[in-house]
Amino acid sequence: MKTLLTSLLLTLVTLTATFAQRTVDARQIIDQINQNQSVSYENATITGDLDLTSLANQREIRDNGRGNGNEYRSTVTVPLTFRNCVFRGKFLAYRTENEGRNLFSMNNRVYNADFDEAVTFDNCTFDNDAAFKYSAFRQRAVFVGSKFQNEALFKYAKFSDMADFSGTQFRGPADFKYTKFGENAAFADARFTSSADFKYTKFDDGVTFQNAHFTGPTDFKYVRFPRRTNLDNVAFDGPSDFKYTTVDGQRFSPRN
Repeated sequence: MKTLLTSLLLTLVTLTATFAQRTVDARQIIDQINQNQSVSYENATITGDLDLTSLANQREIRDNGRGNGNEYRSTVTVPLTFRNCVFRGKFLAYRTENEGRNLFSMNNRVYNADFDEAVTFDNCTFDNDAAFKYSAFRQRAVFVGSKFQNEALFKYAKFSDMADFSGTQFRGPADFKYTKFGENAAFADARFTSSADFKYTKFDDGVTFQNAHFTGPTDFKYVRFPRRTNLDNVAFDGPSDFKYTTVDGQRFSPRN
């Protein structure tokens, strides 16, 4: 009987410890990055805002070429891997002190984060806003099967390597305006429930939207799809704009 009770207690302690490990404070992840430690979590719930814009290596860029105040950039120098994780707070690789105000003010301060190593978000859920505006992804970026419940902001982001959004669900606005994809980009089986903005997006190598489904307003104006583009079985249920859009130099519209 004593042995049985001991075993039950050990099992309970193990289960309790396992459950406790499933909740991670965002500040713990920031500490790991600042200590140059690789970040890898699976089946975890991340609490609090994960703000990557104020890392220990933050630097000021006095002339950002945009004439709208000072810019401060942090760099994530370690790989980030999240599998089956939930982010309860905001995921911030971009923020500004004057959000919602006059963004062209000379007093405006913009904070960004770049990623030197690969980032992986495999089947993750972003419960709040996810902001990657102006971010540079220098290695592979994977968001396969993830869910963006609110806005997914990738405006002006630059992907130097493969970017994979296959099976991703964008339940809030998806903003890829002016985004640059230097290598293959994948949006196969992706679901866009709200607005999707790809105006002026640049695909240098190739892209697949095979079986993607757009429910809300969609904007692909001025996009030049390269030869290696797959648009098979794409569905547009909401209004779509393909003004001046081309595929391999030929004018394109969904009706064709």
